[in-house]
Amino acid sequence: MDRIATARYRVRAEGLFGRPEKPFSFVMLADLHNRSYGADNRDLLALIAAQKPKAVLLAGDMITAKFGRVRMEEAMRLMGALTSRWPVYAVNGNHEQRLTDTAVYGGAWETYLGRVRSLGVQLLRNAREDITVQGMRMAVCGYEMEAEDYKHPGRIGPEEIASAIGPAPGDRYTILLAHHPDCFGACAAWGADLTLSGHKHGGMVRLPLIGPLAGPGPELFPRRTRGMYLENGRRLIVSAGLGGHTIPIRINNPPELVVIDFL
Repeated sequence: MDRIATARYRVRAEGLFGRPEKPFSFVMLADLHNRSYGADNRDLLALIAAQKPKAVLLAGDMITAKFGRVRMEEAMRLMGALTSRWPVYAVNGNHEQRLTDTAVYGGAWETYLGRVRSLGVQLLRNAREDITVQGMRMAVCGYEMEAEDYKHPGRIGPEEIASAIGPAPGDRYTILLAHHPDCFGACAAWGADLTLSGHKHGGMVRLPLIGPLAGPGPELFPRRTRGMYLENGRRLIVSAGLGGHTIPIRINNPPELVVIDFL
């Protein structure tokens, strides 16, 4: 079984929303694709618990939906375990979004949506949730891309995000869950202080001196596959993901749990 790497990022908050009274952490999961680390994901849950997070953020593709077939049982069990211990905020990725195509997936979308809501996951479908953690005012938002946008994510502009979610709050530290990292420019221009994404599985195969070899799509030599990126003072954190699908290959690219420390 692959060992899960922990990627830790520090964010020092400034502005009208205020600094936290004490440092705290969120964890972010992406691209689980219905995988389990230990029975009922107990190994992954233990690693999350060790971070003592105030919330868990799910950046999409927790399930796998391909060719009319859906695998979601491990993801559902994990979500249930997470919500029993922490607030959980989620956005749909392209695999969850596919379920809305009833011609291909029948009633799978209604099944998925009902189960997620019954577990207590805050599924942010072009929505926002205002929270306060350690005295720090925050807004957790989710932007759900359309199926066609995954083919051309660069065509998304801040006006599309504003139309979907509304204007970015100026008096709260704004986290935007957006599954595809290539819409980061629009997210930053919209007003997200921190955008959280996945989708590219860390580049799948990472070669010395070359870097990531491939991403979903397929995409050769993809950019923004894992790590933190800056644009005009705004941050993007991309998870290398926890699972895979179709050709689940990882070379020099361990599965990853992201921890964000707010200082």
